[in-house]
Amino acid sequence: MKKLLLLILPAVLLAGCSVKEQETEITVFGNPMTAVYTGKVKRKVPNKEGSAVLSDDAAVEGIFADGVFVSGTADEVPYSTTYNTQTITGTYSGEVAETLPSGNGSFESDTFKYEGTWTGGTPDGTGTMTADQFSVGTGDSAVTGSYSGGVNQGLADGTGTFTYQEGNNEIEMVGTFAKNQYDGLMTKTVRYPDTEKSWPVYYRNGTLQDSPAAMIAYLEGMRSESYCLKEAQLSFINDHAALFEGTGNAPDTYSTAFDYESFADTDEPAFIQISNAAVKSVQRYIPYEGADTVTSMIVQNHEGWYHLFFTYAVEDVNNGDTVSICALPLCRSTLTAPEDDYSAIDAAGASLIR
Repeated sequence: MKKLLLLILPAVLLAGCSVKEQETEITVFGNPMTAVYTGKVKRKVPNKEGSAVLSDDAAVEGIFADGVFVSGTADEVPYSTTYNTQTITGTYSGEVAETLPSGNGSFESDTFKYEGTWTGGTPDGTGTMTADQFSVGTGDSAVTGSYSGGVNQGLADGTGTFTYQEGNNEIEMVGTFAKNQYDGLMTKTVRYPDTEKSWPVYYRNGTLQDSPAAMIAYLEGMRSESYCLKEAQLSFINDHAALFEGTGNAPDTYSTAFDYESFADTDEPAFIQISNAAVKSVQRYIPYEGADTVTSMIVQNHEGWYHLFFTYAVEDVNNGDTVSICALPLCRSTLTAPEDDYSAIDAAGASLIR
């Protein structure tokens, strides 16, 4: 009996020992690979906690079972995934569960990059991606191009940029996407062989809303959005406080009170003038206790473009009026005409109306 126990004891010890930098074969993501392994082994096979360095500095660390990498983290390990009907081969870095990418991780190939959540080896959930081959739209309206932006459940979702070819022209759509469709206000840019043009377009669930009412409804919903005031613009307002409080005299102040030349030397957009604009919407409110009344307006110029701006001390303008405006742009925006027609106004916190 003593001799039998002595023979069994080494086998028991071998079953739970650890090794350091042992070259062996392991299976990662279903693919057998040669690796330098450090960790626990069972019958000389990686088992339980360990780490392995693969070729090209790829590595895994976590739990092994009979030579198979089960869970843990991977770093630049070769992997193939199917995404938006495309099968792509690249490398994966991130969390692993039940032998497949699962949890938070990133994948990168020559034409595709995704960073976000994974389930069962597939990008699934919310993340951001860049892809040279990606389809936006459904059915006959689907278009294939390159996409960069937010995704959810494998579909374009959130803020993004989609670019595709239409004949000799390149089309770029920048804005919000929902379930792989345009949804909300977009900037459409068409790059012709010799020039390019941009303008705002508004979609709802993938359908173009080209009526003035639809655009006005969208802009009205933007009233609560914050807007920024650049330092150079704030300084200019302070220097012309009387004008912006509504006490300036038009039209002489257009040429005398506004120092266009000095303001043009800054990096900020210059003042713009909008003549004979139709007032489409007016809202007055007090932004905080003790503040002056702010008037929020949407106007439409003679070319049909809409402008949203804010001003003070204007109580006698209402829907249906026609006004001319000298406004200070605060932020570049897609809410107005292309820049070759006007500088953009997101919100003009200082305006002169006459």
